[in-house]
Amino acid sequence: MENKLKYTDENDKSLGIAGMAISLVACDCEHLLAEVSIEDEDEALRMAEEFFFCGNPRISAKISWNEILRQYQITSGLMLGNVMCRALAAGHDVDKDVLQVVHDMIVNDGKTHCSLDDDETEAMYRKEYSYYYRMFSHPSVVVVARDFASTLRLQRRMTAGEVIENLRRLSSI
Repeated sequence: MENKLKYTDENDKSLGIAGMAISLVACDCEHLLAEVSIEDEDEALRMAEEFFFCGNPRISAKISWNEILRQYQITSGLMLGNVMCRALAAGHDVDKDVLQVVHDMIVNDGKTHCSLDDDETEAMYRKEYSYYYRMFSHPSVVVVARDFASTLRLQRRMTAGEVIENLRRLSSI
């Protein structure tokens, strides 16, 4: 199942990383990014420590749950941004089998980590899918994604600041 998500080559990987970076900017979470690297096999996108919420007994259960839900939404956006950018910026539709794998992962994570029921996870997935599909179908976003991927292939690694600088054009779209 996960083999469908594997990168086919360096261009595919750079577009996937671009999709995740653009997703972070789109949900106003670029501050959670530490760096990206095309050379890192296990962690192409490294998040800042702030992203990893482990709970805190000093805060209310509601605040903790909202943090976990927010992290789930960010992670879902990263997964959708990755596969959508890889396909749409490369000029083809998103493979239905790949979308099914991502759907199943997002739904399972919603149930497991957020205790959401089937209706809630499906509604969350549909909302996220619609948002990211519209975004990555936009011709200007495709151009930014391709340019970012090209720059990443040349530089090999970017700090969060370099990522934000390279994606600055998104603010005018």
